[in-house]
Amino acid sequence: MWCSNVMNIENVWMITFESRNVRKFGGLGEVPPNLSKALIKKGINAKVITPSHGKIAYFIKEGHAKPIVSTVFNDKKITVYEVNSIDPPHIIVSGNLLEEQLIYGSSLWDKIILFTKGIEAYAKKMKEIGIFPDIIHCNDWHSIPSMVLLKLFYETEDIYPVFIYHIHLLSKLKIDQVFLSKMNIPFDKKIKIYYNGSKYEASISDILSLSHGLLERFAGLISDYLVTVSKHYLFDVLGYIGWDLEEKAGVIYNATDWSYHKTLMEVLGKHTGLSDLLNKDLKSNRYLLRKYFEKNALDNIPENEPIIPDKEIKDRIKYVETYPFKGSGKIYGFRDVGPLAIMSGRITSQKGYDLLIRSLENLLFKVSNAKIVLFPIPVSGSWPMLDLLIKSSILYYENLRVIPGYSSYLYKLAHVAADVYIAPSRYEPFGIMILEAMASGTPVVASRTGGLAETILDIREYGVLGTGLHIRPGSVKELSRALSDLLLFMESGYYKPFSNKWNKIVSSIENEELSTLLVKNPEAPWKIRDSCIRRASEFSWYRSAEQTIKIYHEGLENVKKRI
Repeated sequence: MWCSNVMNIENVWMITFESRNVRKFGGLGEVPPNLSKALIKKGINAKVITPSHGKIAYFIKEGHAKPIVSTVFNDKKITVYEVNSIDPPHIIVSGNLLEEQLIYGSSLWDKIILFTKGIEAYAKKMKEIGIFPDIIHCNDWHSIPSMVLLKLFYETEDIYPVFIYHIHLLSKLKIDQVFLSKMNIPFDKKIKIYYNGSKYEASISDILSLSHGLLERFAGLISDYLVTVSKHYLFDVLGYIGWDLEEKAGVIYNATDWSYHKTLMEVLGKHTGLSDLLNKDLKSNRYLLRKYFEKNALDNIPENEPIIPDKEIKDRIKYVETYPFKGSGKIYGFRDVGPLAIMSGRITSQKGYDLLIRSLENLLFKVSNAKIVLFPIPVSGSWPMLDLLIKSSILYYENLRVIPGYSSYLYKLAHVAADVYIAPSRYEPFGIMILEAMASGTPVVASRTGGLAETILDIREYGVLGTGLHIRPGSVKELSRALSDLLLFMESGYYKPFSNKWNKIVSSIENEELSTLLVKNPEAPWKIRDSCIRRASEFSWYRSAEQTIKIYHEGLENVKKRI
């Protein structure tokens, strides 16, 4: 029997359907590679295992991809490559549907099956040469089939790695025998699990029954340890999958590698004309960056941007040419300059884009010169919501701009130019985008939910040590009020304290705690920017790696209890 030593964790396989080094869609693509890099710095050999999503051809062309093993499943060839030229090293599963660039398209289920069978082939190949993982770290529901097949394979060989199941966002999908039969998983095959303080040898069919058909509960039962991304979201997770799994559940916080100086240098690298505008005064820098972004950069998006992976949405966007749109996702800049708020993320109900649109009328009544710039990432079936954003931008052409897809030319510039970041999520497990905003010195208006409730320090409670304002999830009224107040609060920093203009701005702030804070400390907006940068630095991948290693040790103890 082979089992890792608790003090000597050497090999980690980080399974994920997204990676920033190959192709990513959302926050999931940030965590596995960044966490693996941090683990490597701590002396652990971590590899990210991910689908190609059409990227392997690039690595082959550059001479960086080494084929490891090939297999065939349902007449489809799958090839697994090792790519060590990127940091961290990646194992990329390629072939057939795995070469579709759209990560979450109509063939998602079939891609997951091929990905799973590729990982199984890789594990068998590694066993032939005597390489075994100490930890198999499975990220989100796409990795659950891999976890099942690998556990079946290794236990048959009397090998017992630690299986970690990492929930970044609950899918709330169902699981049944049809789901498992597509990968030829035997229902009567028994595996060892640790559950509710005891060890069991149960068949896949029995575990399926105990899961009540909940996919994430099924994964929690099979895994040796279950983790998610914040304490608030762990409460939600256990409330859904069952508190009987609490004993083997914990938290690994997400993090960011953004820093203000690094981001600013990247912006200057893309916008070389800005270097003559900037000086050592942060106040002047932020104002000039904002002016440049609103009037110049928005008006000059490069020819190859924005990048919109979804072909249907890309084709629809191409012909939108009503002002302020130029066609193909290009836009006109604003005609004048004003307080700037930005928002980004997938176009889903979760993110609350519709809540922001509904708040605009009241917001603009309070702050008529406000500028709102959205960076929505289209997903399959998101056209109705994107259409709403486009029509709203046409209606509020003096105040609202929408850049669908990805624009490296604008994205980080927007963060160091903005006065406020908006996150009206209905729910949010963690919210890496909040750390990116705060690392850029930009305070946040966000729903008090999930990780947002933990990362953001409310200015009304913490004063100049605060980093934003919390609102009730789903409340349009609170969103409008908090956003208008924080925009005005930050705008006051550009004016001489107690001047007529400054007094007018402060008197327009509805929340008395915020206006009082300004009267007592007119430099509060700039102190809060500093607090944002400091708060973001507290969520580093180094600290996340420390939490991860502790979880690995606890998972190993559970392995010892089940075998």
